[in-house]
Amino acid sequence: MKSPDEKKFFPKGAIAFFILLVILTLVFFYSIYFLMISRA
Repeated sequence: MKSPDEKKFFPKGAIAFFILLVILTLVFFYSIYFLMISRA
C-alpha cells in the first residue's frame, strides 16, 4: 500500500535515455543519408 503522501514516480532517467537514443539514431540515419546523396 502506498501512502497518500508519496509523490508519483517519474522515470526521468529512462525518458532522458530514450530521447538520447532517438537523437543518436536520427544523427546516424542522416549522416548516412547525406553521405549517400553526396555520392549520387
